[in-house]
Amino acid sequence: MRYRSTSLPSDFKYNFPQETEELNIQTPRAGRLNTLLFKASKSKGVVCFWKGNGGTLANWGGIAPTFLQFGYDVLVTDYRQHGKSKGNISLTNFYSDAQTVYDSLKRRYRESNIIVCGYSLGGRVAAHLASTNRPKFTILIDPASAGGDFSDRFTDFLYYPFPSVNGFVFPTQEDVQKAPSPVVVVSTDNPNSTAYKLKSLLDSNDTFLAITGSTHETILTHPQTTQLIKKLLCVSH
Repeated sequence: MRYRSTSLPSDFKYNFPQETEELNIQTPRAGRLNTLLFKASKSKGVVCFWKGNGGTLANWGGIAPTFLQFGYDVLVTDYRQHGKSKGNISLTNFYSDAQTVYDSLKRRYRESNIIVCGYSLGGRVAAHLASTNRPKFTILIDPASAGGDFSDRFTDFLYYPFPSVNGFVFPTQEDVQKAPSPVVVVSTDNPNSTAYKLKSLLDSNDTFLAITGSTHETILTHPQTTQLIKKLLCVSH
């Protein structure tokens, strides 16, 4: 697996039409994560969204309306070596950074009003948060394998290998089974994909949706994905 690193100038100004608060969250081991909190007019809670392996908040912020329209604030975070975030990436701080961000949300919202959502690489991060916390539920949209079964829509031209991670495996299968709150998996119809293989591990409180004809590049904004998000968010409060 190779990590795509792309940065933004420290004085870069985001330009989104929605009400947005830019936050910089200090994390262990010299990390500082740049995040954007998009605010709904009448918030029912917050979606903690974890993006894929490429791009920055400058384009990933475009995901916010998917959730804002249903009354949820949205927090989107750039990983280390992405955007304006600081610090060197490592396997250890991938998960600890995510937990620090999640804890910051718990100081603003009741945990029962926090929804975790991750796409591609972010699905791996979201699954781990689901295993160690109690969000309202967690949505995993085609989580990618450690072997790299993904090619994010948002890409750049610099590739940095994870330090000393050859053979590393994200324990997403174990994470999903440990999750104390419901997990929703959205997958392509490829039975060999990481997401599809999670189907057999889900219990009666979980949900699995395979979208026929979708690809990793199209599934995030696929109409069936949007319809499922609407169903979940409109009945979850």
